[in-house]
Amino acid sequence: MRMTWYEMKKALLSPIVLVLILSCIGLNTFQIISQSHAKDEINLVNELIDIYGLTITADSLSQLNQDLDDEAASLGGTDGARDYLTNMTYETYNELSADDRQLVDRLSTLSMYESLGTSLEERYTSVNMDELRKDLYTGLDKNSSFSNYMEQEFSEWEKRYEEIIATNEYKQWFFAGDYRIHSEMYRTLLKNIAVQSVLIVALMTALIANYEVDQRTQQVLYPTKKGRSLMKHKFSASLVLASLTFFILVTAAFGLYFIVYDFSGVWNSVVSSGLNWEYKLPYITWWELTIWQYFLLAVGIEWIVVVIVSILTFTISFYVKNSYFTWIICMALLIGLFLYPALFNAFPFLKFLATLNLTLLLLNPHMYFSGGTTLTMVQYFELWSLLIWAVIAIIVSLTSYQRFLKKDVS
Repeated sequence: MRMTWYEMKKALLSPIVLVLILSCIGLNTFQIISQSHAKDEINLVNELIDIYGLTITADSLSQLNQDLDDEAASLGGTDGARDYLTNMTYETYNELSADDRQLVDRLSTLSMYESLGTSLEERYTSVNMDELRKDLYTGLDKNSSFSNYMEQEFSEWEKRYEEIIATNEYKQWFFAGDYRIHSEMYRTLLKNIAVQSVLIVALMTALIANYEVDQRTQQVLYPTKKGRSLMKHKFSASLVLASLTFFILVTAAFGLYFIVYDFSGVWNSVVSSGLNWEYKLPYITWWELTIWQYFLLAVGIEWIVVVIVSILTFTISFYVKNSYFTWIICMALLIGLFLYPALFNAFPFLKFLATLNLTLLLLNPHMYFSGGTTLTMVQYFELWSLLIWAVIAIIVSLTSYQRFLKKDVS
């Protein structure tokens, strides 16, 4: 353990690593604060859940509508909240006191949620699966076995959609889709953290693995009995630092994020809530996942990706005897994986295999566990991608280590 700590210090004490970590924390902090202008109205959904319960029902909507009318009446409205807000002009609004303007803003936000809840069933059940099935077959040979596989996956997803409707799973309060909280939380913040972690972890791993080469002491150290086995401690140090770096960035960013945005009421809501509708389709997940379950799983997947990248970087360092060249090659590999599927646009099955890669998994945490009509939205996509690349990383690292034990020191 002491040797592992010594190896960790080689990267931790590097000025560039410290600067990168602090810069990433600062960047994430700035991003969260700069986008928090609507936090007060976003956090009002917790009040809805506290008063009317997590589930959207006809009774709770009726009670909400009555309460809104009462609030409008207290502000001088005589024909209900909807008419009061419709007739509110810019001039009238500015004539109100600061406290009354806050009450009107609150009334407007709650009225929006009431409207969304009232129209939710009609909107959610209007998703046209037949049209989506046509999108599925774009570029596919309908008579191929792969087309049959995708049809089977789509049918399972369609059953899941029908199950969500039958059980009223989608009728749960969540932040309105217009605020795009799900995208901001995963597509922006968690993805940025994962990318930042990969950049820093790959550099730290390269610095640890190639430290003796960079210092030109390898010919003194490696021929000794202990010398080459030191790589085991370097490997352990790399994995520990990869995990430590990732969770430092996650803790710093999401610690602030959850202070700005109050998730206390929505943790037990489901990701497949009909209010979590940001783009063309709502998030129709393969399984019923609460917000806290999805968050932990998404963070866990990104953490495993970062660890696998560390293993691959360590493997590259056996062949490339320079820390910065090792880092550059690792980044080139990840960029290549992102571009790789485009080479097989004319061959859907090969393109599907090519999409099972680390980079696509790294960059799409907002779409985890969700079905759809693209090749990355099949069931267990995340699991298959992780397993394939974990096996690849383990095999190439063990093979490279065995080669390192036998090769001449240079």
